[in-house]
Amino acid sequence: MTSTISVPAQPDAPTKEIETRRDGNVVDDTQDIERESGKQEEHENPGQALSSLRKNLILTVLCGAQFFDLFNACAAIIALPTLQEDLDFAEGTIQWVLSAYTLTFASFMLISGRISDMFHPKPVFVIGFLVVGLLSIPVGASVDPIMTIVFRAFQGIGAAMNIPSAVAMITTTFSDHVERGRAYAIYGASGAIGGVISSQVSWRWVFYLLAILVIPFSLVSWFILPGAPSTEEKSQKKNLDWPGVASLTIGLILFVFAISEGSVSGWSSPGVLAPLIISIFTFVAFLFIERIVRDPALPPRTWTNKNFIPLFFYGWSIYWWVFSSEMQLVEVFTTLWNVSTLSAAIRCLPYGISGGATAYLTGLLAPKVPRLLLLVLGQLFMAVGSILFALSDVESKYWSHVVPGMIVGMIGLGFAHVACTIVVMEGTREGEEGVVSAVMYTSFQVGATLGLAIVSSITIGVNSRLEATPNSEVDEFEGYSASFWSLLGMNGVAILITLLFVRN
Repeated sequence: MTSTISVPAQPDAPTKEIETRRDGNVVDDTQDIERESGKQEEHENPGQALSSLRKNLILTVLCGAQFFDLFNACAAIIALPTLQEDLDFAEGTIQWVLSAYTLTFASFMLISGRISDMFHPKPVFVIGFLVVGLLSIPVGASVDPIMTIVFRAFQGIGAAMNIPSAVAMITTTFSDHVERGRAYAIYGASGAIGGVISSQVSWRWVFYLLAILVIPFSLVSWFILPGAPSTEEKSQKKNLDWPGVASLTIGLILFVFAISEGSVSGWSSPGVLAPLIISIFTFVAFLFIERIVRDPALPPRTWTNKNFIPLFFYGWSIYWWVFSSEMQLVEVFTTLWNVSTLSAAIRCLPYGISGGATAYLTGLLAPKVPRLLLLVLGQLFMAVGSILFALSDVESKYWSHVVPGMIVGMIGLGFAHVACTIVVMEGTREGEEGVVSAVMYTSFQVGATLGLAIVSSITIGVNSRLEATPNSEVDEFEGYSASFWSLLGMNGVAILITLLFVRN
């Protein structure tokens, strides 16, 4: 038998309840309450319970995934000319080596982010990372175009799994906003550096090297990343919105396919118009489904997160600019300037070097500089790069135009990427980190696919109308020049979105 004695509280002090048991022992329940409160705070802010060494190891693993994902994409761009020759790709189909990857990357991003939020980012990340590594082996061993495209598409699914889960773990690991901004910046920088190493070996060994490094790295990551929640916590998670996920995935696949195929078959062909129109109806169906299901994959309230909508469209410009400009420059180097693939890859080194350094420095400056200013400066610097590329009509302008264009443009890309990521994640509600990061990286990938399709269409369209002249190299550059000018227009639209709709 126990008796409860109420002890009057001192001013501004909580009331304490003390239990006096039959054996005379007195138990202070306040200590238990304080212990439980401490446990709750630790659960709500898991990053506070981790040492600095553990946080750095976690960030290293997460940045490794970003590095290898961008390494994978950039390697494919650099390898396109040799890959087309070795595997005998038909004219106009080589871009599917890139588009197949971005198609599945964009299409499966949301479902990966949703699964990450429902269960835990750790297993989603590790499985996705392992998929990228394992499927690099058959890509490197490809003997025909179909084999390459199919396995590249499956690689995109793996990449879609580890990107939103990585961003979610950064958000939960780094609770302090200054630390978090620095972590986001390092994460972005690791991707920018990814294109540097890919220039040094043959295209087959690029993918073999990817497998050799990623497979053990993904296995080790399981022991470094924060643990998954308990079974009790998992049982409280929501159900997966299969109708919503299916409708969005189908819509994205049809949309990305139509955009990618438009530059090959023509924008008025039935094979482009039909999937494009169907995708629009599918997106409308997705929005309707999300309003009526109990646990939506993309809760309608997510669109009300601060700055989410304008930066979703702003995000298109980031990978649009870098993938389109790099692909066009590689074609100019190899087709018009007649340099080797290795030489073209070496000429692209300023992309990775300047991008990596800038993204890291931006993370250090971001807490001290208005985000709105970073977003605008990013587009202005990329615009300068677009102009310099458009004027680089002869090989002698490589050092005077192309190199400065890469450096200035990648400075802008670093500003835009880091600022966009930080601003969006700062306005994200708790528990939606995986979904929001998934949608934003879907935005990046959609921008990459749109950009590749549009600049290819412009280049082919302009050059197909040119009449043969003795100085054909200069004439053929007109198509590439027009595509670079189109990037300038895209930068202008992104600046308008920032100034009109982004709240600082």
